[in-house]
Amino acid sequence: MTDGEIPEMGQVWTPELHRSVMARLRAAPGPRTRTVDAYVSAARSTPGTYRSGRRTELRNDREVVESVDHWVGRWAEGADTEAAVRILGYGVQAAVRQYDRGRAAAWYALWRRHKAGRALRKHRGFHTFREGGVDDCPDCVRDMDRLATGAFDRAAAELLRADTPAADWTEQAVELVAWATARHHPAFRLFSEPDGARVWYIDLFRAEVIVFDGRASTASPVPFTLNPADDTDFVAEATGCDQQVVAFSGKHAYRAARRYGRHVLLMEGTYYSSRGQAEMSYSLWLSPPTAEEAAGLVGHFAGSLPRSFRQVPAWSHPRRGSLMRRYSGEYAVGVWGDGWVTGQHGARADREFADEAQAIAALEAQELAWLKAGKVLDNLYLRMPDARLGPPGEAT
Repeated sequence: MTDGEIPEMGQVWTPELHRSVMARLRAAPGPRTRTVDAYVSAARSTPGTYRSGRRTELRNDREVVESVDHWVGRWAEGADTEAAVRILGYGVQAAVRQYDRGRAAAWYALWRRHKAGRALRKHRGFHTFREGGVDDCPDCVRDMDRLATGAFDRAAAELLRADTPAADWTEQAVELVAWATARHHPAFRLFSEPDGARVWYIDLFRAEVIVFDGRASTASPVPFTLNPADDTDFVAEATGCDQQVVAFSGKHAYRAARRYGRHVLLMEGTYYSSRGQAEMSYSLWLSPPTAEEAAGLVGHFAGSLPRSFRQVPAWSHPRRGSLMRRYSGEYAVGVWGDGWVTGQHGARADREFADEAQAIAALEAQELAWLKAGKVLDNLYLRMPDARLGPPGEAT
């Protein structure tokens, strides 16, 4: 392995490749600083799946920590300082996310000692400290000391002693306890179960589903698939959509659930003012053993929507418009009265049917055909059709 072979590794990274790289690093003489720099830079964030144009990145924190730990033991301080600072910086971020107190503090001290330039007076990162947003500002210096001395452990233990039901915890408290006790990073709250017994989350890096029960965070008890390239496996046996729940906050941000037999699709769209629209933040399939259990999950979702969200009918609302669905490679389409409307140039009439029930049945069949053909539902939005079409239920 030469130093020039590594930069593209982020595109083909696998656990097996990591084991091969580490075996060759351990067999080679010297710290191989340039090689480790290139490898860690590529492997720390390998590309995940794409949906609605949004990139998902999977963090390889344990592998980064292993690589940096091997390198630190061979590195002579002062050599290859620029590359060493990068390696240490990536190592600190990964160790903090992994709640590796000893390595995080030791590498942070080395990083600050060799980092060129003046220390920051203000935190500059987008992520919080526990998420790996670590720099050399006073806040991060303080938080690293809290990590090294066990202050976060004590804070988590104090929260757990209160014995609060899971649904009553603040998001910040859940994040702290999950990080300090299980190295988890819950970020997107999916739903809570009745009586607040458990709360379900997607993690910060959109890689796993986490369940918090008020005492501990654990991996999902239900098989899941996050942001699949297509949904064909989940609808292969379906003859239609068995349940739908859609809710909006304001005009754009949405949360939605759909059930096809025992498979449940959950989606969330976040509004971006700079682009004037909502874009899908994640899509998640939960696949319990039975359709009855899947229906229960949809019920949990509907029963625990945030206060700012209001459910809307699955097809249209007289005052808010048609619920438009956009599938990959297709114009957005929705039902309004006895016809379909498209969102190509605003919501305009596209096809007419005998009545609303037939329009809905035809669109449901079209949606299922698209899903089985590999297309994905990549966004939802409400659009008031052309005023000339009249309210839903009237002839167009």
